Amino acid sequence: MNGGVRSMKYSVCLDAVYAGGDVADSMRRVHEAGYGAVEFWSWWDKDCEAVAQAAERLGLQIAAFCTKFVPLTEPQARARYLEGLRESIQVAGRLRCNTLITQTGPDTGAPREEQRQCLLDGLRACVPLLEESGVTLVVEPLNTKLNHPGYFLSASKEAFDLIDEVGAQSVRVLYDIYHQQITEGDILRSLLPNLDKAGHIHAAGAPGRHELTQGELNYPNIFRQLRAAGYEGYVGLEYSPQQAPEEGLRAVLNW
Repeated sequence: MNGGVRSMKYSVCLDAVYAGGDVADSMRRVHEAGYGAVEFWSWWDKDCEAVAQAAERLGLQIAAFCTKFVPLTEPQARARYLEGLRESIQVAGRLRCNTLITQTGPDTGAPREEQRQCLLDGLRACVPLLEESGVTLVVEPLNTKLNHPGYFLSASKEAFDLIDEVGAQSVRVLYDIYHQQITEGDILRSLLPNLDKAGHIHAAGAPGRHELTQGELNYPNIFRQLRAAGYEGYVGLEYSPQQAPEEGLRAVLNW
């Protein structure tokens, strides 16, 4: 970029863009497309040693992956959640990854304020583990209108407010532009003032969740605004391609 504006840091989500593909081969294809980082969803169904070796061989950073899918909205599940977090932190250390993604879990039907307090207490309980390891946990709101009915957390404001209440730099928000476009729109006005609370960003075309070159979102402008605002984290490209994956990936780099 010229004018002293830094370039965007992109990460390619292997489980989305290369769904069903061999992980090491997908990492090679990402590298050949010109990217320096990858991410994925679940680690427990992958050969993490092979992932680590491929990352080292190709010079790829592992930008993020998910912790165990255990609800934070259920008090009785907290010990199991924390154990899954400990396991995920160990894997993150082997993969030299500094960011773990968490979902909140479902709306259990209990009073919402009770579930919110349970979520808040659970996130606070994570802080000592995160600070000891140097890992950041990013909490992801998802849209409940289309893709994730019954999920607890959908609104970006509620997510950012939760992070304020947790009060730790090690717990941030994963702002998924696709999900928030469906949930509420108004992407730049909700995201830019809260960039200090965003530890990771996801992007996909909306509607459809396909290439970023498709849909109603002006991603070149969104990314320009993020750069100008000083965002230094990764933008994870998390979409289902309708064409050869490298075509959509190279189009983003050519912006």
